[in-house]
Amino acid sequence: MDSKTSKPIIAALLEPLPVLTQGQNDLADEGVVRLLVRGFIDLSLAAFQEVLHKGLAEDDAIDGINRQAIALNSVFLGTSGFTNVVAHPWNSPEQLGAFLKDTVALDFPEDDCVRAMLIHLATQLMHALRLPDEDRNEEVEALTLDAADLLLGRAPQDDDEIDIDISM
Repeated sequence: MDSKTSKPIIAALLEPLPVLTQGQNDLADEGVVRLLVRGFIDLSLAAFQEVLHKGLAEDDAIDGINRQAIALNSVFLGTSGFTNVVAHPWNSPEQLGAFLKDTVALDFPEDDCVRAMLIHLATQLMHALRLPDEDRNEEVEALTLDAADLLLGRAPQDDDEIDIDISM
């Protein structure tokens, strides 16, 4: 895949992000990560809606979603080359990729696990489209939070569990 095709999609997602430290978007900032995830979700949902309304071929929608996931894979693994994105040691195949591989049980190389997790997310979104509006909105919000948690290195919490902060 040509990186020129994927960068404009992600560059557009990075444009509206809040300006953080010295005009950069920090991948350790929960707000930045959620906005990137939500951008992926919104573009995926729009592609699925276009397919449903016969405005876009299914293969074209899948290709577009995959291109977006590939671009976000490079952003979250610190290889995108974007100067306005602050990546950390966590943002590497050995750290984030290994975490996703173990936590989500992905059968992909560590340097492709962000993409694989996002494609899995897109599949879950496709299923969410079948839900009534209220349930769909709730499911999309839950998927957004879970994906952001994963990209920040936190295993998503079950709804039944109580999250207790023991830091002081």
